[in-house]
Amino acid sequence: MFLIMSADYVSPELRSEFGALPPSFLPLGNRRLFQHQFKCAPAASRIFISVPESYTVNEHDRYWLAQHAVTILLVPDGLSLGASLVASLNLAEQPLDTQLQVLFGDTLIDPLPTGRDIIATAKVDDNYDWAVVTEDMDNWLVSSKETPTLEQYSVVTGYFNFSSPRLLIRCITQSNWSFLNGLSRYNKAQGLDTVDVSNWLDFGHANTYYRSKSTFTTQRVFNELTITPRWIEKSGAQSTKITAEALWFENIPPMMRQYTPQFLGADARVQHADGYLSYRLEYLHHTALNELFVFAELPPLVWKNILRQCMVFIRDCQGFTATGDSPYSSLDDLLQNKTRQRIEQFCAARGVSSQACFEYSEPGSGKPLRLSIDGLIERSMPFLPAKTSNATLMHGDFCFSNILYDFRTDRIKVIDPRGMTTDNQFSIYGDLRYDIAKLSHSVLGMYDWIIAGTHELTVNGQNLHFSIPHLEKHKAIQQLFLKLVSEQFGVSGTELYAMQIHLFLSMLPLHADDPARQDALLANAFRLYNLLDGAAR
Repeated sequence: MFLIMSADYVSPELRSEFGALPPSFLPLGNRRLFQHQFKCAPAASRIFISVPESYTVNEHDRYWLAQHAVTILLVPDGLSLGASLVASLNLAEQPLDTQLQVLFGDTLIDPLPTGRDIIATAKVDDNYDWAVVTEDMDNWLVSSKETPTLEQYSVVTGYFNFSSPRLLIRCITQSNWSFLNGLSRYNKAQGLDTVDVSNWLDFGHANTYYRSKSTFTTQRVFNELTITPRWIEKSGAQSTKITAEALWFENIPPMMRQYTPQFLGADARVQHADGYLSYRLEYLHHTALNELFVFAELPPLVWKNILRQCMVFIRDCQGFTATGDSPYSSLDDLLQNKTRQRIEQFCAARGVSSQACFEYSEPGSGKPLRLSIDGLIERSMPFLPAKTSNATLMHGDFCFSNILYDFRTDRIKVIDPRGMTTDNQFSIYGDLRYDIAKLSHSVLGMYDWIIAGTHELTVNGQNLHFSIPHLEKHKAIQQLFLKLVSEQFGVSGTELYAMQIHLFLSMLPLHADDPARQDALLANAFRLYNLLDGAAR
């Protein structure tokens, strides 16, 4: 039996940033932490995850857990750690004479140490309340608050293996439900070995969460990241793209540097021996908005503050217009022209015709939508912004995954700018409405939910049935966004939806490594057309 213990809520410091979540439900690498913990479980083991009885596991998470044969145990709130473990074992109704592996919900160790009757331990530098392993058999495990010389001892990481769950239950019960005292009693009766591990990632505290997260990052094919506690280095085989990003950070107006991590310069040698260009930024311990939007449980008031700060950034960009000879991309270049080129690439690679009709449906939509890709483009074009606009400072990829939020200062930081025109000229300028469209494709287009796999799609030939669970909980945020953009920048809802259709179509060839994701992005373009059609009436 493999038990992930997650029957309490995260600490107050983490709750202020992610809402009331059990620790295993924290975001990590654009997934839930439990999705990574699951991979650590031995093959063929029965896997259980305990959660607080008061927590409602959403439909998508429940489906994922069921698909991977993980049983949810609803444990009463407010129990001590020892009582929670005993309750979980009773609810699991598994044989008590077989091996039990326990992994704390805020812990990731991959791979897990091997052996029976072991406790994984490690050295720490943080002054949190750890469980410390001592040499006193009568007080074998004690709180670090009782240990003035913490650096001399190892602490309990959060992984345990027990050969006798029955004895463990007895020991915890006889210790008045104290987990640590129960383990000490088990050690006396059965024996427990400590195994030092060097690959422990702890997500139980704000500092350790961000430090652990820095070693566990998602990377795209053409980018490489090197992360230290002080800086992050980005490099890539696409040297033009990396150069453009570095020049954007280097050339933006000084007042706009309040919105970026400190730029620490590009590689003075221009290229490494392996042909990669790189630049460095200050490493900030903040969460990107895409993970907050998909995985956190933040109230609308917090999102109101976040969106307002995004609007402040866009307004400040408006204050810096391009000089007469500065290259920039027009909205036509960024949307219509690019969409046509990208669709040709997509159709050629997938062997489909842009004139072939798809039949799109979604829950509660009534009559299916019959339309081709060409039809999507042609019908959305009349709703694209028609007014010309001055070129101003522009990020170029102002979407949730490239925006970090600092809860302590209520400010955003931006990363991964585009920094070049559609014809590959280096530039910090462009049509700012494109940044608004990119932000919109996260808020209204739900792009990050699709990338995280939190969508449902059935493909049957040319028939697409698509839905995004829990869309309703973001309705208030989306309405606020529409209102802010309309009032502050004069961009209507129909213009936003039309621009998003082009964005989703133009990104299709960029996801050629995942045809299922391409199908979802295409289906979402049809969903957005339904919203455009409804808003235009």
